[in-house]
Amino acid sequence: MTDELPPDKIAKLLTQSTRHLDSGTLSALSNARQNALQRQAVRAPVLTLAASRWAHVPVHIPTYQWVFAGLVAAMLVIGTGYWHHDQEQQITELEVAILTDELPIEVFVD
Repeated sequence: MTDELPPDKIAKLLTQSTRHLDSGTLSALSNARQNALQRQAVRAPVLTLAASRWAHVPVHIPTYQWVFAGLVAAMLVIGTGYWHHDQEQQITELEVAILTDELPIEVFVD
């Protein structure tokens, strides 16, 4: 037969039992609790694609990974802009050459 205790009664019993512990043990328990709280992952709500519902997943991404992701995104944006500008420049040069009849004959012969 198992008796289920309500959480508030369990908390009271634990508090009463800590009165019998020495200060060194209490200090070690307090330090262990603080370390455990610091290591606990932060959970943030995100939309999961599989279930199409909100779920809580651990979010613990170090700062250097955010910096790296930002640099990669910036490089992609800059590279795409450069490529687009280069393509536009080539098309513009070709159009000018066509309009001024300065294209060499090799362009028209395959």
